[in-house]
Order: sequence, then C-alpha cells, then structure tokens
Amino acid sequence: MRVFVALVITLFLASAGCNKATKLQRKEAVQAAIESHLKQRPNVMMANLNLEVGEVKFNGDTAEAEANFRSKQSPTLVVGVHYKLRLAGDHWQVESSTPSGGMGGNPHGGGAAPTPAPTAAESPLKSSH
Repeated sequence: MRVFVALVITLFLASAGCNKATKLQRKEAVQAAIESHLKQRPNVMMANLNLEVGEVKFNGDTAEAEANFRSKQSPTLVVGVHYKLRLAGDHWQVESSTPSGGMGGNPHGGGAAPTPAPTAAESPLKSSH
C-alpha cells in the first residue's frame, strides 16, 4: 500500500512540474515578460503601439522571440525586434533585444510603396537596449 501511495504522490508531483513547464513554454508567457520589460522603460511609448509576438523558440531555460510593434496611428509602420529571454524562477525575463528589420511597408504584400523608416528622433521606440 505504501508503494502505491508513493507512486501516486510521485506521479502527482511530476504532473504538476510538467504543467508548470508547459505554462511557461507558451507565447503568452513570453509576451507577458516582454510587456513587463517595456513597462520598466520610460522611453518606450507603448500607448501608441500594438505589440504582436510572432515566432517563439524555446530551448530549455532560454527562449527567443520575434516581436512587431505596430503603430496605432499608421498601421503600416512596423518595427521588428528580436528578444532573448531567460527563465527566472516561474517567469521569463528579457535578457536582450535587437532590431530585426521589418520596418514599414504593406504587411500583405502588393504594390504599395514601403513607409519610410522613422529617423531616430521620430522612432516610436526610442530605446538603446
């Protein structure tokens, strides 16, 4: 009987650990980490932008994500950013970010000319991280 109880407890704990890992390896968890990171940066004007997290690659306790920031005033203006994240306990934490292109243009293709990239003074993301 003790063996059966120990087995049930072990399976329960293993299941709980798997559920935690599964919850952390989701795009939503990465997006929450990016949003939290951006809230700490006073030079990022998120009120004017929509965050769209695209592809996320998980590798153990690290993740990489492609994110687009789309202007609410001019939806064809898009700034792409590549994020590197590390697992910090029960949440993801942004380690670094770099521009990844994808500035301006028609997201659906077609013949529309690309929107010129904003200058450093005009950029909705005035950030040096």
